[in-house]
Amino acid sequence: MSATSSRTAGAAARRRRRRRITLSILAVACLGFVAAIGAVLITVSRGGTPVVVESPYDPLLPGAPKVVVPVKAGAASVSGTGFDVSYPQCRSTLPKTRSFGIVGVNGGAPLTSNACFAEQVAWAKKSPGGYAVYVNTSYSGTGDPVTYGRELIDDAIEREHAAGVNGTSMWWLDVELTNTWSGTQQENATVLATMAARLQESGVRVGIYSSPAQFQEIAGGWEPGLPVWNATGPGTSQAAADACAESFAGSTSAIVQWVQKAGSRVLDHNLVCPGWKNRAGDILDVSAR
Repeated sequence: MSATSSRTAGAAARRRRRRRITLSILAVACLGFVAAIGAVLITVSRGGTPVVVESPYDPLLPGAPKVVVPVKAGAASVSGTGFDVSYPQCRSTLPKTRSFGIVGVNGGAPLTSNACFAEQVAWAKKSPGGYAVYVNTSYSGTGDPVTYGRELIDDAIEREHAAGVNGTSMWWLDVELTNTWSGTQQENATVLATMAARLQESGVRVGIYSSPAQFQEIAGGWEPGLPVWNATGPGTSQAAADACAESFAGSTSAIVQWVQKAGSRVLDHNLVCPGWKNRAGDILDVSAR
């Protein structure tokens, strides 16, 4: 072989090596890209059109308790305006005319007491449509969410019993941004799921009080399918009734709340949505009726 041929052959070999190296780098880059997108899979439909399919995202942490969608209660109707009260209404005169009443166990935050819980429950139990209680929720972002969720419910039940109240069959979880939420949405949702499951273990029905925007911000895409009580803020009964069309947490609005003056006082007013008017036992304790 001549020197020229050798140089030509050597140059060709070097080009082939460079091509192989380049292809290897591109292959590694492609694998890295696939790894980066993680849960997104690209498939091709029968028609040949690329379709992006996202793998399922679990809104709860591994090990979170399972929340059960309860069987419907027996038919019971409720209509008219109800009120919810708690520590801000302590020692004040409560509405004499109401369809139903809902009372807060806590003093505005978890692990605290509503000093007037016993007398307010006694007032709520006299409502013709039924009554219920609610418990505040939060998560500071520290500690195990499952352990913390159980602690909040065990504490609330102890406070209920300490006030001489027991046997309430309907509890609502108060999920609001006014309380502390410093965890991830998965962690927050796991706290709420644990609280709901803990209450279900004790034999009671559970619902979620919040609003679509607040619940999404706090718990993300968690949809337990429990009844929801929709907080619409200051407004009118008509505006609140319009919110019956809203859904969150995997359920349609069962109760809508609005804040309005009643005489000289500002109170939380509530209406049961049309689709739930004959399902009072799913959203209220009707045992005293």
